Amino acid sequence: MKNNKILVYILSMSMLLTACGGGNAPAENNEPAPETEVTEPVEETTEAETDEDTEETEEEVDEEATEETETTEATGDTFEGTAKGYNGDVVAKVTFDGDDIASIDVDHNETEGLGKDAIENLVPKMVDNQTVNVDSISGATYSSAALIEAVTAAIEVSGRDVANFQGEVAQGEKEDKEISMDVVVVGGGGAGFAAAVEAKNNGADVVLLEKMPQVGGNTLISGGEMAAPANELQEKDEIEDSKELFAEDVKKAGGNPELIDVLADHATEDAYWLRDEIGVKWLDSLMFFGGHSVKRSLIPEAHSGNELIKNYLVKCEELGIEVITEADVKEILTADGTITGVSAETPTGELVVNAKAVVLATGGFGANDEMTYEFDKEIDEHVLSTNAPGATGDGIIMAEALGADTVDMDQIQLYPICDVETGKLLYVGDTRLVGGALLVNKEGKRFVEELDTRRAISMAIKEQTDHVGYLIWDEKSNEITGTMASNPEEAQGLFDRGLLVKADTIEELADHFEIDKEALLETVKTFNENSLKEEDPEWNLRMLGWTIDEGPYYMLKAGPAVHHTMGGLVIDTEAEVKDKDGNVIPGLYAAGEVTGGIHGSNRLGSAAIADITVYGRIAGRNAANFAKN
Repeated sequence: MKNNKILVYILSMSMLLTACGGGNAPAENNEPAPETEVTEPVEETTEAETDEDTEETEEEVDEEATEETETTEATGDTFEGTAKGYNGDVVAKVTFDGDDIASIDVDHNETEGLGKDAIENLVPKMVDNQTVNVDSISGATYSSAALIEAVTAAIEVSGRDVANFQGEVAQGEKEDKEISMDVVVVGGGGAGFAAAVEAKNNGADVVLLEKMPQVGGNTLISGGEMAAPANELQEKDEIEDSKELFAEDVKKAGGNPELIDVLADHATEDAYWLRDEIGVKWLDSLMFFGGHSVKRSLIPEAHSGNELIKNYLVKCEELGIEVITEADVKEILTADGTITGVSAETPTGELVVNAKAVVLATGGFGANDEMTYEFDKEIDEHVLSTNAPGATGDGIIMAEALGADTVDMDQIQLYPICDVETGKLLYVGDTRLVGGALLVNKEGKRFVEELDTRRAISMAIKEQTDHVGYLIWDEKSNEITGTMASNPEEAQGLFDRGLLVKADTIEELADHFEIDKEALLETVKTFNENSLKEEDPEWNLRMLGWTIDEGPYYMLKAGPAVHHTMGGLVIDTEAEVKDKDGNVIPGLYAAGEVTGGIHGSNRLGSAAIADITVYGRIAGRNAANFAKN
């Protein structure tokens, strides 16, 4: 946790320096996807695209962060401090009893399940320990730093010495613990919760362990859209679809046909299970993702995977399923070749869970640089990650220690338009997919077709000066696409950090990002002339007829990031993990991104939520039956 404290200190100092120095503020404050060959997919997404695509994670930012800190006048014994959070101002109202902090109330708009949970986690620690010297929460570093800085500012305004509130958080006595269950589920994302609920409903005593301070994983930061063939909304809209057609779409990427058939057979009924049993609310509209033959993807309320996670938590409470966070499982325990449980590290000591069956739902390895570099030699330090910080491949590594086999480990999906500081997937950048935007480099020139495959664009950006690209579009495209109107918090955060700029002229954009001005003007002029003639002789852009000629103009600085790891543990259609000889490892099950073989070389948007739900339920059900028998 030491590194987190260092990072928060860096961010806090950045805030103070920005507040003192002023800084350079910026000037201002659903794509219908085509049917494509999955082996060479046209780059597609939608403004909300992304089952496990809609990444809203608050990844770590470097010392160039530009949050601002403000203080306000005191009112009685309560004092306020304000700092820039991930989604706007974080206002801390600190009430004192003498020289002690009596309470801290916080007003903010931080992301539910991430920044919001981080603040709720840290405030009691600050009050109980009378300190601002607390560890940041992984995945919510920006929000953690903002809270610390806002509370610090409030202390300063009160006239008290901040040095008196810099003590260490008291550490309780370490005490090892051992519990016994029928089934232990490792991982608190969508697959893990599906497994835990299904195991409980099939008569097993279950505990769910999550290594992070908050549950949710990539599901939480996704859009939560779920592919569901032949669903009720399709029938209403007279869209012809079938399980077989969905299976054919997924199989184009070369995945295991038997696993895919099971996925397709159960996807829609499990979407209804989420609705009827878990309480997930699906909207009365569908989304059309690239690679799918028809519009078939259900959309959760608020376009967020948190709709699944928050309802899973309620269901676990109803069923009496214990969910333990900050339980970092390090080993799958065995005795005489038989699975006997897991061992985990917790803040209070070692936790041993004796269990007859183990379900691994730990996610992929998209946030593990060492693993992504090993399996994909094109990925390096210039490719960030859209993933939740817990996606480090733990389940794969632990299962391999027992002889488990893996498949498709070299199949890693990238996303080209991401935050250059955090790796977060940027929906503002979806303007290029609908209204139209050009991608240029520091030299002011285009270098790739803007609608090429995700990997092709990502690799092209990586090769440019500073390993970044710059999207430019005008007000026409902005209004047609509506991405900024649909993602105001994301846009404002980018404006605040100078990564997105709005200006009256193209020259002003070039000046801000230090791009070759004359070359940029010539690039735009040439494109406009050719586009009106439905031509693009150099790059063959497949969407033409639009231009960049009506101000105000916009420019977004972006870079590539690892988005999804298609490879993982080999499982069969019963979610049983198999060893290198093709034999089942009795009592060991897996579901979700920790597994491989389903998505082949390219995971289709909205197929991942279907995958984690279908195989999560299968894993939980079979683990319960194995434990009972």
